[in-house]
Amino acid sequence: MASVFLSRILLTKRVPQAPEGVVSDFVVRLVEKRAAVIDDEVARLRFVRKSIATARRRASFQQQAHQASRRRFYLSVRIILTALFSAAVLVPQAPHRLTSRPLPLVVPRQIAAEVAAPKVWLVERQATVEVYSNGLRIENEFLTSTQARAYHPFDRIAWRASPVETQPAGIVFHTTESRLAPFEPSQNSRLQRNGRSLLAYIAQRRSYHFVIDRFGRVFRVVAETDFANHAGQSIWADERNIYWGLNQSFLGVAFEAQTEAQAGDSNDIATRAQIDAARVLTEMLRSKYHIAAINCVTHAQVSVSPQTMRLGYHTDWAANFPFHEVGLGDGYLTPIAALTLFGFDYDSSFLQANGRRVWQGLVTAEEQLIREAAAHGTTVDLYRRTLRQRFHAWKTSQAHASLDDAQADRP
Repeated sequence: MASVFLSRILLTKRVPQAPEGVVSDFVVRLVEKRAAVIDDEVARLRFVRKSIATARRRASFQQQAHQASRRRFYLSVRIILTALFSAAVLVPQAPHRLTSRPLPLVVPRQIAAEVAAPKVWLVERQATVEVYSNGLRIENEFLTSTQARAYHPFDRIAWRASPVETQPAGIVFHTTESRLAPFEPSQNSRLQRNGRSLLAYIAQRRSYHFVIDRFGRVFRVVAETDFANHAGQSIWADERNIYWGLNQSFLGVAFEAQTEAQAGDSNDIATRAQIDAARVLTEMLRSKYHIAAINCVTHAQVSVSPQTMRLGYHTDWAANFPFHEVGLGDGYLTPIAALTLFGFDYDSSFLQANGRRVWQGLVTAEEQLIREAAAHGTTVDLYRRTLRQRFHAWKTSQAHASLDDAQADRP
């Protein structure tokens, strides 16, 4: 059954695009070939008529889907092919017990092109305001502190703690999920009141390093030298290091906004002023701390639940983050570290938060797991379970190296 379905998918993918409702010569020849084996003329005619009608409807549907959502179609095909390949090729093989040799630690590679950070410098500092060369203006009215940042990144080859770092390695983008007033002139007083109330609340809880309000104003809440309680249980990796618990290692930047699963684009979540402010803030932070674009991620990409071994404990910016407008490559292309390194999974609620859009990074990560399982002569399920066991063993063995238990989280 799987092979038949796979053949249909492949046929669908290979049939040339035809005008809406028009059946291609390829389909006609295929129907004729299948009809030739039917002896009864009435049955053969009925089969041909039904097949051609079905093909016309399918051609019409494919044309409309191609025009409306070509990217979504091909991502869906890749997900289906990945699942079928796993079921049809790997499952029939007798599972082998994994050897005692270390599993290859394949860290997510950067698919999106690395974008260089422009040079940005401080122009002027006043009592509560800083102005930067790219137009960024930071207000320090709500500035507070926690404790000085100190964390151990983990070497991606040895899985051992590296020396203590005090400089941030990345940025996690959040939404505050706070109550919002309509963004209209008549709501101006309410918008300002909500914003100030939110900032006071965040400062009390030390939730983020920066907050961008609905008017595009940037407020520094927790000093950059300190950690903030923004990421909780979280995992990321770059080409050199694994980061566990990003409160210490990454800066938290929050938009005063709510993530909406069915939002059409980033402007449905954030205002134009917020996106512009996020761009100049990101430029400044990347320039100042030499942060790589691959380490500029959304909360949904890094938030995990070790209890359920699933992604998306928090799902803010699960979709529609304006990576390009903020001056970054498309971060949704990067394979998700928790899947490829530690065997985490995701469920339908996570995809619902994505607006039912499948990240290319999820597809690439699943394909990577399939290849690695095949290389070890085992099934994907067994390989994933082995990665999970090694994650828990690694986390326990390296607990002494963690300077932050990663429990503190944003509200």
